Amino acid sequence: MKILYKAFLFSLLVVLPCSLFSQNVPQGKSQFLFFDDVIEHTQKKLHQTLDEIRYNSSMHPSHTNRESGMWEEAYMRRSEWTSGFFAGTLWNMYRITGEEFWRELATDWTEDLESAAKFNFDHDTGFRVMNSYGVGYLITSKRPYFRVLITGAQTLSTRFSPAVGAIKSWDPWHGLDATYPVIIDNLMNLELLFYTARELNNDHLYDIAVRHAETSLEHHMRPDGSTYHIVDFNEYGEVNSKFTRQGYGPNSVWARGQAWAVYGFTMAYRFTRDQRFLEAAEAAANYFTGNLPEDFVPYYDFLEPVRSVRTKDASAAAITASALFELYSHTSKSEYFNSAVNILNALSSENYLSIHSKESSVLRQSTLHRGLGNVGTSYADYYFLEAIIRYKEITHQPFPQIAANHTFYLEQNFPNPFNNSTRIFYSIEEYLDVEITLYDASGRKIRTLRREPHAPGTYSLEINASGLSTGVYFYSVTAGNQRQLRKMVHIK
Repeated sequence: MKILYKAFLFSLLVVLPCSLFSQNVPQGKSQFLFFDDVIEHTQKKLHQTLDEIRYNSSMHPSHTNRESGMWEEAYMRRSEWTSGFFAGTLWNMYRITGEEFWRELATDWTEDLESAAKFNFDHDTGFRVMNSYGVGYLITSKRPYFRVLITGAQTLSTRFSPAVGAIKSWDPWHGLDATYPVIIDNLMNLELLFYTARELNNDHLYDIAVRHAETSLEHHMRPDGSTYHIVDFNEYGEVNSKFTRQGYGPNSVWARGQAWAVYGFTMAYRFTRDQRFLEAAEAAANYFTGNLPEDFVPYYDFLEPVRSVRTKDASAAAITASALFELYSHTSKSEYFNSAVNILNALSSENYLSIHSKESSVLRQSTLHRGLGNVGTSYADYYFLEAIIRYKEITHQPFPQIAANHTFYLEQNFPNPFNNSTRIFYSIEEYLDVEITLYDASGRKIRTLRREPHAPGTYSLEINASGLSTGVYFYSVTAGNQRQLRKMVHIK
């Protein structure tokens, strides 16, 4: 299958999304100057947030109040599109420091979001799940987290229309007069599909992600590299309209939307190696960096004509800085590396870091939408830390040693029910002899599927259904004195 070749390409990439880089740092180029100060400040603000929300892991910070500087409690629900970012920030802090305190907190805030993998009312499943469970799994290898990613990817895929070639972003309740709106932000959620497709060798999820990226490339991108926020389609895939909602007007260039394009197309190239997506990422990046003001942090809209509402957007800057580091890793173009570092240094200044501010967020001066600026956001903080991690990776700076969590665990097979074949995943926590056995519904042994020594780690096994009749079957994994059993259904 084509996915197997793609899996080979993916195997050339490193495991962590923040560890994408192998080339040398451009000699004599920009340096990030404030790492220790920023990490100390970030830990201080995270403690402030934890005290503020009373260490309640069902509260997921989204944005701050402009007057009080505290997180808006009404926007801390699991259903908010931002709910996964605080958990992801805690994981990033654990990645940077290696302190178990942050791991324990990240675990609590992540596992509160399990139900979010089944939220099917918008496109933001990827934001909620990939930035919490996904980051946690990639750092710890805690295998039950991958099951949540599968559930999230399946949920997200149900919003895909083959006629439109895209995942529907919003339903009518969102208050938008549109038939089938697809927003530029939606590119970011494709990472959940791409990653899960790779791990499962699943062409269906992969093809959905590619089709959506192609549709966004065709319709969101303008010739100059700028982007529309929203493209509305009819049920046949014909374009009704293209416009920007969160900027000042229909044909403006919303800075955060532009950041999503830089990041999203770069990520799509990572998984596909499709040159079209790399060219789109570069075009979007060149527009973004070519229109930055002197302090490297954009106004919320590049074309906003009214000075009184031209608030800055630190979130757009942080997202783009992280994306530019990855873009540099694919192109070796030093201008992307330098631009990312310049943005990081700017965000680390007193103008944007909440050093002398009562705000609970790490960064200040983000903008939610026109007229609502000068707030802190959880996603600005998340991508700020992710960008710093990517800088450290590129510059070959050491990280604390983090042990993977390979507990003995057997997952449900996927897909289930199945026809021709299905795949099981299991984790082994120590060096042991492992036996995998298939049984019929009465418990009679049909055959041994695998019997061999295993090192600690996570494994998969494809079960071929040839010779099996329709019905219920059981499979077990035995490792030493541990055994787990699960049920599966075969349908011809």
